[in-house]
Parts: sequence; C-alpha cells; structure tokens
Amino acid sequence: MLRLNLGAGDRYAAGWWNVDRADCPHPKDAAVDLTGELPWRPRSVSHVYAGHVLEHLPVDVCVQLLGRLLPLMARGGQIMVVGPDLGRAQTMADVGTLDVTMESLRCGAHRWPGDEHQWECTPTILVAMLEEAGWHDIVEMGIGQVPAWWPVADRGPQWQCAVHALAGAS
Repeated sequence: MLRLNLGAGDRYAAGWWNVDRADCPHPKDAAVDLTGELPWRPRSVSHVYAGHVLEHLPVDVCVQLLGRLLPLMARGGQIMVVGPDLGRAQTMADVGTLDVTMESLRCGAHRWPGDEHQWECTPTILVAMLEEAGWHDIVEMGIGQVPAWWPVADRGPQWQCAVHALAGAS
C-alpha cells in the first residue's frame, strides 16, 4: 500500500511516496501533475497527506483531485489535509502573535514555480471540499492533535488547520 505525500516541496517525508510538480526543484519520488490523470492503481493507496498543497490549486481543481483520489483508496483509506487557517492567522496578527506575514499566508511564499496561493484557506472551505468530493467522517482538528505518524513538516505554527477524512468502503 502506498502512502502519498502530495505537494512534498521541500518537505521530503521518509516512508512516504513524495510527489510534486516536475518543475519543483526539490527531491521527490514522482513528478505528477495533480490536475491530470493520477498514476496510481485503484485501491493501492492507504493514506494521503496533503500538507500545504491544496491552496496552490484552484478550488474546482481541488475538489476534482479529492474526488479522483477516492477510487485509488484502499478500504479504510484516510486523508489528512493541512493548510493555513486565515481566520486563525488574522486573530493572531491582531494580537501580535503571528510569526509570519499575512501576505505570505494569503498569497504563498513564491519560493519556486507553483508556490502561489490560489484561494484563502480556512478549515470550513477544506471541509466543504472534502464533502463535495465524497469523503466522509470529516473532522477538523488543531495541528497539535494530528497524530505524530502523519508527515506534518512543522507542528509549531498555530495558524495551521488540519482536516481528516475517510474514503469509505472500497
């Protein structure tokens, strides 16, 4: 069974199949265009980690991607989506505890091609995307609640949100 780390960027995770765009300058196990056909066999994926990747794609493309992942998932398959929570970040900025700029959270860091944000991420939007795509048992959680075996690159920033879901029976 595969465990996919989609949009790995500069966060290569040992024990996971690290995937990113061909023009991303960082090590990866596979170059995959997440807007196109996915190369994995049906029911061959047990876990998908999408850490700070969905906000880099248009909303409709995200929903399509999440839907195209479902047939690939094995029985009991899980997804964990992590992204910036713009609402929480704004609250932190208002009280002076935000450790990054709101601009970078809204727009992306622009470190390499594709590192721009296409929409402002919130847990409400992530939940809605997963629901629309057909995932179930969707649970929003704080970044500190994400089990340690998920390859979250940095668990410190409290401006992050995490949403977990199950694929259902295959």
